[in-house]
Amino acid sequence: MKKLLFPIVLVLTLAVGCLPALLAANQPPTAYIDSVSPANAALGETVTLIGHGVDPDGTIVAYNWQSSLDGDLGALASFKTSSLSQGTHTIWFKVQDDKGGWSKEVLTTVIVVPSGGGKPVVNLFEANPGRIVPGGPSTLSWSVSGAATVSIDQAIGNVALSGTRAVSPTKTTTYTLTATNVVGTVTATAQVVIAELLPSNVILYSIAAEDGQVRRDGYVSQEPDVGDTKSGTAIQAFLSFDISMIPEGATIKSAALDITAAYSLGEPFSKLGMLFVYDCQYQTLGATDFVIGPVPGALQTIPNPPSQPIASYTLTTAVQKRVDAGSPRFQLRFQFEKPQFYNSQADYLDLGGGRSRLIIEYQY
Repeated sequence: MKKLLFPIVLVLTLAVGCLPALLAANQPPTAYIDSVSPANAALGETVTLIGHGVDPDGTIVAYNWQSSLDGDLGALASFKTSSLSQGTHTIWFKVQDDKGGWSKEVLTTVIVVPSGGGKPVVNLFEANPGRIVPGGPSTLSWSVSGAATVSIDQAIGNVALSGTRAVSPTKTTTYTLTATNVVGTVTATAQVVIAELLPSNVILYSIAAEDGQVRRDGYVSQEPDVGDTKSGTAIQAFLSFDISMIPEGATIKSAALDITAAYSLGEPFSKLGMLFVYDCQYQTLGATDFVIGPVPGALQTIPNPPSQPIASYTLTTAVQKRVDAGSPRFQLRFQFEKPQFYNSQADYLDLGGGRSRLIIEYQY
């Protein structure tokens, strides 16, 4: 019995002692890209790729470089190539150990641009609008040709060759776009200015050469009279103001019409009723500018000869509308509630070409 048991125990001991060695796993190697130079290359230019590998339980026996555009590139730790095609290459690198295990791939980027080209061209870089209130919105727009990389400062970073980006600076800010390729670097700037909302006042006298009147019978002249003639023909007056000095983007705080320099012939207010003031962008006066009967939408209604400028919300809104549209003119039509009063007497208000005023307060 002792002779039978001894061999069995010896075999079991050997088997157990050998088990850890049989089950030990290969530890994979690690790949490293040391350098790829230049990272921005011209077509046909030589690019040098250098890498290495580390294996904790063996040695490195093989290398592999691949390109997302050109496929397999090389099987050495380091090599040179001048055959990379034009475009943006993702370069992968891995190594193999002496037990057949491959490392995970590591990667880098190489950009190849056409040979013989020049520096990048910035076709467009602008901010719109270029003037905002603090924290207001503006949009940067850009378009670049021939660049390998494009970036914008002020914490925006790398961007595509063309695009837009919304910005809302709280102070006047200059944005710098930098475009780079293998030939060189160019920059461009766009500025967003923060408007100082300071109040401004303007007093605008009507333009005598553009003021005038249109009668019911089609007669047109430059005297801005409103009322009726001795024969009872209705007259409507027109005033024109130059608002081109008010910057587009301004906020109209108030607008007041001052016709206190006008004088009356006869009794226009007692005979013809209230005076209505309308927004009327007539440009050049003609017979068709006469409007039959008062219509809704008057900016102001004046019951008596005014002794001071008259302000209204509707007048302010009308001026704002013209400023927002970039119009150089603000024009008005005047007509009485009753078109005429047959008393064989002329009853009209002479607004006096160039004597009437528009008083505007705005912020910009």
